[in-house]
Amino acid sequence: MSISLRLADEAEKAQLRSMLLDYLVELSQYGDVNLEYPFFDSYWSDKDRWPYVIERDGSAAGFALVNTWSQSRKGTEFAVAEFYILPQYRFTEVGKKAFAALLNHHPGLWELSVMMRNEAAKRFWAQAIIAAGVTEIERIELERELIFRFTTEV
Repeated sequence: MSISLRLADEAEKAQLRSMLLDYLVELSQYGDVNLEYPFFDSYWSDKDRWPYVIERDGSAAGFALVNTWSQSRKGTEFAVAEFYILPQYRFTEVGKKAFAALLNHHPGLWELSVMMRNEAAKRFWAQAIIAAGVTEIERIELERELIFRFTTEV
């Protein structure tokens, strides 16, 4: 099983938007979600946003949207804005390997947030962060979100 992560090009916007909509609909069971996702197009124009396609054996298996916005308001270098693995690839290590590759592309201070009611995502991220070799993780609990803050090797 080969897992790769690469920047999405303009021609892949429609495919990513379709996956994003599926992801947002899935997330809506845990709280309010804006299905319009107003910042989507800016991932192809802003220098501090990166749209990634996650591939398994050459086929799209998901996506990751990375930016620099700090949910905790403590400041960060990178943030996982959205991360989605297609259902058929879940529980196969695709997500963990793609996340580790993402951290290798952008070493530094990271944040990611999870909706507090999304127990499966909270378990996944706790495991994925450790599997990526991160040893010190700050957890910040807000009313509706759990934020993971950590630093990777530079």
